[in-house]
Amino acid sequence: MHTNESNAKGNIICGSCTYDENPKTAKHCKRCGKPLVIASVPSTQRMTSSTLFKSEITLSVIVLLLFSLGGYFLWHQVQSSATLSNEKVSANTSSDIQNYTSMKEVPNLPQGTFNFGGSLIFASLMAQGTHKAINQTHPNFILRYTEPVDNQPGTGKGIEMLLKGQLSFALSGRPLEDAEYKQAIERGFTLDQVAVAIDGLGCYTHPDISIPGLSVTQLQEIYMGKITNWKEVGGPDLRIVPFSINVKTTALLKTLLGSKVGSVSPKVRSSRDYTVLVRDVGTTPGAIGIGAAMLVVTQHTVRPVALAAGNTNKYVPAMTENHKLNMAAFRDSSYPITRYLYVIIRRDGRADEQAGVGYANLLLSKEGQQFVEKAGLVPIR
Repeated sequence: MHTNESNAKGNIICGSCTYDENPKTAKHCKRCGKPLVIASVPSTQRMTSSTLFKSEITLSVIVLLLFSLGGYFLWHQVQSSATLSNEKVSANTSSDIQNYTSMKEVPNLPQGTFNFGGSLIFASLMAQGTHKAINQTHPNFILRYTEPVDNQPGTGKGIEMLLKGQLSFALSGRPLEDAEYKQAIERGFTLDQVAVAIDGLGCYTHPDISIPGLSVTQLQEIYMGKITNWKEVGGPDLRIVPFSINVKTTALLKTLLGSKVGSVSPKVRSSRDYTVLVRDVGTTPGAIGIGAAMLVVTQHTVRPVALAAGNTNKYVPAMTENHKLNMAAFRDSSYPITRYLYVIIRRDGRADEQAGVGYANLLLSKEGQQFVEKAGLVPIR
């Protein structure tokens, strides 16, 4: 297992992929999903083979003491916990994710029809012909988007369906959560996540709302119900009506609010998908919406809002003056809210696992990343 260090900002540096923007409370890397482990020793004392050997000796002594005291039951519990931990680590081992030039080169794609679902933002990839290209190169690998029975699609719902065996793989707008890793282990398999693209969180309002921009803090307070009138942020004296996609299942609010997601205002209205969301915001006086930044660029019925980090007024627009996505700002992180998009793989040693691995490799191939860029997302390779 790779150990991780913290940098001058207090963020955890992933020992596997070197991503250095993980908050100090994170348990898994926000990019690659591997567990983050900081040794509880001074920064000058890193884990070495000798310290590992000493740990093993200490563990052996504990074992003998436990048995001598009749503590078998306690030891069994410790072993069970260790097994779960090891399984969680193995769930994030992605040695079968490789670099390919073309989709045709991607090997080991299973034959048959495979259900997938989850984050709605991936629909932009399908709209650009990604799945058509996959079908042309691998005609026996058939992909079928599957709606949830409650008609409330989204990241959370997709992962839930994957855990229940209703999908072969899921698409996600956020990293996996510890509870989801645990549920998978309890059901006899593990979950893995593979980042395939970067997306910016866009913000837009009803066309009659004209403001220079919003800080991330202000946007958060709007969705937590702390700011309720546009005059509080330099706009007209008008009630704010916040919208989001499927409030209970979307990853958007978790991306915006982080650990404060439990404080989302009950007045936030739900829209079924991005098309409905834009329509709702464009036709509701005082409305505001959040969604994938690339969807804002093509819309003329809503007004894009530039965002500023923290509580500053250094606003960065999601699109440039010529109505193109501000890709440069997404790549260099000067745009304040970006997120990784993931393929969630069910590691069960079966065809579903092959399907998830194959789909991730298809999107990460050079050809697949070209489709990612055409869809208005930022390639990661």
